[in-house]
Amino acid sequence: MNDLPLGRGCKILDIHPCGILAIEKGTGVLSHPNSKKASNRTLLSCPFNFEEESYCWMDRKGQKKNLFLVHRLDSATSGVMLTTNKQDMADLLKDAFSKQVVEKTYHALVHYNGQPIRKVWQDCMNKQISAGKIRVTTSKHGVSAVTNVTLEKTKKNPFGLVALLKLRPKTGRTHQLRVQAAKRKLPILGDQTYGNFHLNRKINKTSRNQRLFLHASRIKIDLKDKTGSSVYWEIESKLPNLFDQFLK
Repeated sequence: MNDLPLGRGCKILDIHPCGILAIEKGTGVLSHPNSKKASNRTLLSCPFNFEEESYCWMDRKGQKKNLFLVHRLDSATSGVMLTTNKQDMADLLKDAFSKQVVEKTYHALVHYNGQPIRKVWQDCMNKQISAGKIRVTTSKHGVSAVTNVTLEKTKKNPFGLVALLKLRPKTGRTHQLRVQAAKRKLPILGDQTYGNFHLNRKINKTSRNQRLFLHASRIKIDLKDKTGSSVYWEIESKLPNLFDQFLK
C-alpha cells in the first residue's frame, strides 16, 4: 500500500498480514466526504464510493484499488482508525464493531471541576439533526450509552485545572464521549458544540489552537476470520504533542 493517497495530516500506523490497515487520522479530517461533492480534507485524497463504503483509486500500474471503511471518527477527533483493502475483512470488522466487541480507548483533556469522577458513565441519548447539523442530548429515554472512565492526570495551568481522562466506550453512540463529559461538568477542551465556549475562546486566543482534545489512542480486536483463523491485534496512536504541552 505504498501508493495509498493519504489525506493531509494522516499516516499509516501499521499493516496487519490479514489486510487490515491502521491509519492515524488528523484532527479536522473527515473519515469520508459528507456528500458526493469532492473534499480536500478527507482520510484519503481520492473518490469515495458511498454504496461500497470505500475509497477508490488507480495505482501506478493502472489497477483499481479500494480501501474500505469499517468505522468512523468525528472530523474533530484524531487518532487510530481501522480500514482494509479486502471486502470479506471489511464485512467481518463491521460486524465486530456493530456487536460492540472491538475494544476502543480514547484520551481526552477536560476542564476539571475537582470533584470525584465515577468509573462508569451510563446515559440514555437522543440524536437530532437540524439544518444538517447533529445535536445529541441525554434524557430518561433513548439509546443506552456506557463508558468506563479513568482519571490519569491533573494539572493546573493558565486555563485552570485540567485532567487527562482515559475513556473506554462500551457503546458507539454519536458524540457519546463529548456529551457524557459535558453532562458531568467535565467539558472536553476545544469542543465547539458541547464545551465551555468561554474557555475555548481563551485557549484559542492564547495558544492559537482550535482542536478538540479528544484522541482515539488504542483499538484492540480479537476475532476469527472466515477460515477460522484468529485475528488478534492491538494498535496504538500516541497522544498528540499538544496534549503533553497542556499537562506540563
